Amino acid sequence: MTAASAGAEEPPAPPRYPPSSVRPKLIVGGVAVTALAYGAGFLAATSWPDVPGSSELKIPIAGPWMALAKNGCAADDPDCGAKLYVRGALTVVGGLAQLAGLALVGEGIFMTTEGRPPQPPSTSALTVLVAPVITATGTGIGVVGTF
Repeated sequence: MTAASAGAEEPPAPPRYPPSSVRPKLIVGGVAVTALAYGAGFLAATSWPDVPGSSELKIPIAGPWMALAKNGCAADDPDCGAKLYVRGALTVVGGLAQLAGLALVGEGIFMTTEGRPPQPPSTSALTVLVAPVITATGTGIGVVGTF
């Protein structure tokens, strides 16, 4: 058995990027995710205003984290037990969803995209080119075109 000789390695293929048409879709998707998460937090804040930290949920992006710091039992329910942990977990999920939406917006704004591929010249278009013509015995203008 003989080993096959290794030839020169092929250069790696250039990286492929998404088309530029992805940008607006990412931005709209990120705004939608952030708005839905914020809307859910705002709805919770207005539905249970007596719960500690609920007023902070009305603040976008930073509100869930501020509410988490004030998370506690309401005055009329001093022994809220598992509700406290469930509310804290939902607050964290809402905060992470708002941050994820914000990250999608940033990705849509700053991402690298491929440019459009060059378009082949249209065969049905009228093209006229004018160029000077200089020879040993004369000068003039040449006109070339496609119809």
